[in-house]
Amino acid sequence: MDSTVIVNEGNPKKGVTGTTLKIIAIVTMFIDHFAGILVSPYLDQLYERATDLGNGQGLLYTHPEILAGRFLYFLMSAIGRFGFPIFAFLLVEGFTHTRSVAKYARNLAIFAIISELPFNLALGNKLFYPVHQNVFFTLFLGLICIWMIDKFAFNRQCPEKLAPLSYLAAALLGAALGYFFTRTWIIVILWKLVDVPNYCYYIAGAVIALIVHLIVSRQWDTERKNRYTVAVFITLVFAALATALGTDYNGIGIMTITILYLYRANKKKAFALSCVILTIHSLLECAAFLMLIPISKYNGERGKTINKYFFYAFYPVHLGLLYLVAYLLGIAPFEIK
Repeated sequence: MDSTVIVNEGNPKKGVTGTTLKIIAIVTMFIDHFAGILVSPYLDQLYERATDLGNGQGLLYTHPEILAGRFLYFLMSAIGRFGFPIFAFLLVEGFTHTRSVAKYARNLAIFAIISELPFNLALGNKLFYPVHQNVFFTLFLGLICIWMIDKFAFNRQCPEKLAPLSYLAAALLGAALGYFFTRTWIIVILWKLVDVPNYCYYIAGAVIALIVHLIVSRQWDTERKNRYTVAVFITLVFAALATALGTDYNGIGIMTITILYLYRANKKKAFALSCVILTIHSLLECAAFLMLIPISKYNGERGKTINKYFFYAFYPVHLGLLYLVAYLLGIAPFEIK
């Protein structure tokens, strides 16, 4: 959400600017949160009334208002999937162009703390909601992650003896993806076909990733293997931290940011790969592939200047306002913890 590119006011290029992408991201984020904070609980109330009348299941699929509401919620949620990958993309752009990564990280950390109260109220209807943290924490951890990858994997010489560890890194990465795999929509389908313990998916992920690494890395020199090893280990540490803290998009969000950073030379490829990773998180995330259209037209410029703190502040302000509206309408409760 920080400054992402250097302005070229003398001869602006055609295409989509960083500011345009930010506007797309906050608008689609607002739509998503509107659905989650106002539409979803309203539908829950309608369903409860239908249940009280003794025909809840029937009305759930036949009542025009409920059907329309379910379709609206699905559509708004799908649109909402556009937001995070764009924010992650802009985070990487900001990292590569900012004059001070430390100040960038500080801003994200400050607004992560500021946003926590409205986030708790909006998503948990509670002042204290420790099981889930807002997306600023994910962006903050993601920024520190790629900062460390840049410093230790690309700007520091690693000992040659680390090269064999690339195979361990590949296996651990595969196991981690297997872990996230078992917590998503895909596993629901697989459980109906093959009833196996979750650890089987961790092992399968590790084996597949190791085989892929053995094939792909045959032409890699020692330096590239070391960079891969360091990048994977750093990513896994921050992915584990994000998952333990319960940040929005958890470890998958960190992996998304890392992918965008590592493949930043080809922005369309990077964004497409990030959408693949996000789809492991949720099938609905495949809607984010549509954002390849503006990303492919991104011209690398900041665009019309809008105070960067507007984009920072929008997140906690709109969450707080949406919760207030939901509370006043009687569709959102209030609890201390």
